[in-house]
Parts: sequence; C-alpha cells; structure tokens
Amino acid sequence: MGKLSEKITRYVIDAGAVSEELYAVYQYGFQIGLEMLICLFVCMSIAIYLHTIPEFLVSTGVFMFLRTYAGGVHLNSFKACFTCSVAVQVMILQINNKYPLGLFVAWGIILVSSICIWKLSPVENINHELEREEKEHCRKVTGKILGVILIAAGCCTTLGMKKYISLIALTALTVFISQCIGIIKYKVEKEKN
Repeated sequence: MGKLSEKITRYVIDAGAVSEELYAVYQYGFQIGLEMLICLFVCMSIAIYLHTIPEFLVSTGVFMFLRTYAGGVHLNSFKACFTCSVAVQVMILQINNKYPLGLFVAWGIILVSSICIWKLSPVENINHELEREEKEHCRKVTGKILGVILIAAGCCTTLGMKKYISLIALTALTVFISQCIGIIKYKVEKEKN
C-alpha cells in the first residue's frame, strides 16, 4: 500500500495539483484511503457471497460513522487491521444471521452501548492525540450519530424489522468493545513512551 500511495502522491505533486510540502499528508491520506477501499471491497464481496448486502450496508454504516468520531482500537499494521476488520464484519453478519437477538435484548444493548460509547468518546490513539476542541467536537458529533441510530432503530421496531435492530445492537456493542480495547492499548503505549 505504501508504494502505491507514494506513486499516486508523486503523480499528484508532479501534475502541480499540490505542493511538495504536503507530500507526507497526501501520501498518508492516499494510503489510508486505499486500505479502506480494499477492506470495503473484500467485506462487500463476502456480504454478496453470504447474501447479506443490506445487512452489510447497515452494519458498515453504523460502524464507520461511530468509529470515525467515537474512536476505537487502532492496530499497528494494515495486515492486522484488515484481518481484524474483515473477521469482525463477517462475525457480526453471521451471528445476526444465525442467532439474532430478541427485541428487548437488542434494545437493551443499543441503549447501554450508546451511553457507554458517548461517555468514552473520543478514544485517542498514540499516533494522534486530540486537542480539547477536537475532543468536544468528536463527542458532540458522536451524540448526534447515536441519536440518528436510535431513531433508525425506533423506525425498524415500528416496521417490524427485528433483524436490523439485532444488527444495530451487535454493531454498537462491537464499537463499544473496540473503544475499551483502544483505551487499554492507548494507556499501555503511553506508559511505554
């Protein structure tokens, strides 16, 4: 990924679209973007194979919006992150497919996870520690996202779409667990430095 992102960045700079001073920023951005696209492509391919495309879209949407602002564990290599992301996505889809949560259990998990996610947000990582204003912004946006998720879960309940309520619960629980692991990892890495 690094070499491809370097080539793309070099092309953009040589074309005059950005200045040389921004090389590192663009190279990092292209690398992250390429890694995310590959992961999404593989997960979507698996969802197509499993015939769970709508579930994949719901789960990925909830996960990506929450993780962007609430934070969570950041692994140290693309290979580890890719493997973990694909495994977690498949696990969520399979658990929801074979063992969907009951309505009351799912709502309990959604409510408790939402409160915990909001309270823990944003989870920092050693590579990017947040300023006070960034933390406030992330927490505020996390609250809004959680509000939208609760409204969506309410709509699913009203429409009798129980498997999607279960899916939202499993995804929210996964984000909360990711936050807990991220906090522990951050504290361990902080102590080492």
